[in-house]
Amino acid sequence: MKNNIILVVLCFPFWNLTITAQNNTSSPYSARGFGEFEQFNGVYNRSLGGVINGIRSKRTVSLSNPASLGAITQVSFEFAFRGDYSTVYNASAKNQSFNGNFNYFSLAFPVYRKQEITKDTVNKTKLYKNYHTIWSSGIGLIPFSNVNTSYFRTKDTSYGRISSVYSLTGGLNRLYWMNAVNINKSISVGLNSSYIFGQRRVQNTYFIDDSLQSRGTFDDQSYRFSGFLFNLGTQIERNIDTIVRHKKDSIGKIISTRKIPIRFIWGASIHNEGNINYSLSRLTLNKSLISSTYRDDTIINQETTRRKTNIPLSFSAGMSVTINNKWMLAFDYQASMLSKMDKQLFNDSFTNSSQINIGFAYRPDRDVEYLEKNFGKRKRMNLEYRFGFRYLNSGFNFRDNLGNILPMKEYGISFGIGIPKLKEYWDGKKVILKSMVNLTGEYVMRGSTNNGLIAENLVRLTIGFTISDIWFTRKKFN
Repeated sequence: MKNNIILVVLCFPFWNLTITAQNNTSSPYSARGFGEFEQFNGVYNRSLGGVINGIRSKRTVSLSNPASLGAITQVSFEFAFRGDYSTVYNASAKNQSFNGNFNYFSLAFPVYRKQEITKDTVNKTKLYKNYHTIWSSGIGLIPFSNVNTSYFRTKDTSYGRISSVYSLTGGLNRLYWMNAVNINKSISVGLNSSYIFGQRRVQNTYFIDDSLQSRGTFDDQSYRFSGFLFNLGTQIERNIDTIVRHKKDSIGKIISTRKIPIRFIWGASIHNEGNINYSLSRLTLNKSLISSTYRDDTIINQETTRRKTNIPLSFSAGMSVTINNKWMLAFDYQASMLSKMDKQLFNDSFTNSSQINIGFAYRPDRDVEYLEKNFGKRKRMNLEYRFGFRYLNSGFNFRDNLGNILPMKEYGISFGIGIPKLKEYWDGKKVILKSMVNLTGEYVMRGSTNNGLIAENLVRLTIGFTISDIWFTRKKFN
């Protein structure tokens, strides 16, 4: 218990890093709306192409569907780091950049567990106490959106050639508290309450390209956002189905029967349309470009103005099927009503976004019983392997050189490896605590270079640590 408390305390500097130094992108697409939306899930889900609704694990929470928290039986502390290598290009040029940062953390734990008396799986006459989770809770911090882009451009006018430098930085964070209740052993519901906060800063500099270049116009707009979002999720589990395989002798007589378990998870979640408060401060100056002693002319000096905007409604649904506790296939459909984005605040064009996610996983360590029988005897490391694919119609619209307005589309593939670390715990019976180191690599392709547009290729590496433990219980000895 003491070691776990120390671990949580040591991670508080990362909290401050995420709030004050968030910069997880350099994509030009982050200039639209609130910026490049962050996936509201952990490294495990990302390795599966971002699937969320069919993921239900005793040690990992699928953040976008709070009902998945109901499966937690142990304390699960998770944090991750992320690095992006991006190449932005068009038909004639390209630019490369790297971004890396602490990404997120979450802490999930069972709040109330119901005691049950069950039989030992080996010695059928031996009884022991088991616990069924009724209520679970979790907290965490993760980026909501990332903004970081800049460019330089020139334009010929009747006054001469005007050059401008444009910069957009900032982003929003999500501080969340989620709770889940298991109505019975098959149905769970969950509610996630998120506090969204952050800033967005827009800086423009204009000047005329002449021989003097004596003065320029500097426009600085600073936005601060805060508000609440809620999302509701549900999951239904069915794990009573089996595939029956018979082994027969040479004359066709059945000599043995094998039952292969099948587990189905169906899930759905909805995020409400949230009202977000924001304040705007703006300062526009005419300044000298060659001397700091010349007087500045103030054109606009707008003090803090408070207004409201919205984050549109979104929803998702999906399922997974697991065969023999080893092979899993999952898929999701997600949509967001971005066409209802505030056009007054964001002078951009949006359409509704949609996304398809597909994930596949293979786990040699089939279940807890397998671990209990083989713990301490294994001579090899049983890694978990995950693959994923996603297709996203972002809803961010761009105009090409022919005047066509086209939505930006994104394709991504992912691969992940889970490295388990097992520890034995005694609570009246042997319990296996399984912590994980998760590595996920993603390759993302965005946009197109047709008719003057730009495209982006992104290589993303995320490393996450999931630490499982049992808190608030007294150890028992024989």
